[in-house]
Amino acid sequence: MVSTLTWVLAGLALYTVGVMALRARGMLPESVRVSGPIVTLHTGRGRDFLDGLAAPRRFWRAWGNFGVGAAIVIMVGAGLAVFASALAAVQEPERSTIRNPQNVLVIPGVNDFLPLAAAPEIVFGLVLGLVVHEGGHGLLCRVEDIEIDSMGLAFLAFIPVGAFVQPDEESRNGASRGSQTRMFAAGVTNNFFVTFLAFLLLFGPVSGSIAAAAGVPVGSSVDGGPADRAGVEYGPDDSG
Repeated sequence: MVSTLTWVLAGLALYTVGVMALRARGMLPESVRVSGPIVTLHTGRGRDFLDGLAAPRRFWRAWGNFGVGAAIVIMVGAGLAVFASALAAVQEPERSTIRNPQNVLVIPGVNDFLPLAAAPEIVFGLVLGLVVHEGGHGLLCRVEDIEIDSMGLAFLAFIPVGAFVQPDEESRNGASRGSQTRMFAAGVTNNFFVTFLAFLLLFGPVSGSIAAAAGVPVGSSVDGGPADRAGVEYGPDDSG
């Protein structure tokens, strides 16, 4: 039986051939650019909106300075997390479902823990994160008087996988080092803020509205996971 991942890769290959053929024939508009399976949509719209939003410049510069510090902390933390994960993989090399290659990909239907039913929520979260991240770069560009050439989204087939704000290179090079640093760190700062809000909602009204129910059945546990190692068995749990 052909796996879902095989179908995804085959479809991606056909899509790539199709869009590259359209590009070769000049059938794509100037705003659409193709690089292998990646398609980017470019636009200049939204710059006036960013100009208006950038008006309280002192506030946004303070926010940018905070973001520089936050970015440093996050990079150090991420590096330590990767190191700890690699160390755990070396110390416990046995294979488990969590470590299967397809579970590294955040693709519903391919990842064992992400059913296709979760696709709309995942795409929404991805688009929100991309817009907030790149919007931060664009906003700080205008705060620091750096011109913007274009903005847009990047797609892998029909899945949004990235966004971008393309500053004018000459304008960016003419900005001070501090201005450029704040601009580059703005995306991470905004993502950090959105994550903070999401956790507030999760551990506040969301978790508060969920009541614990006694006798919850255990459907399954991941091989090698904490529940499996703790001896949690399948079936109804009447301990409550």
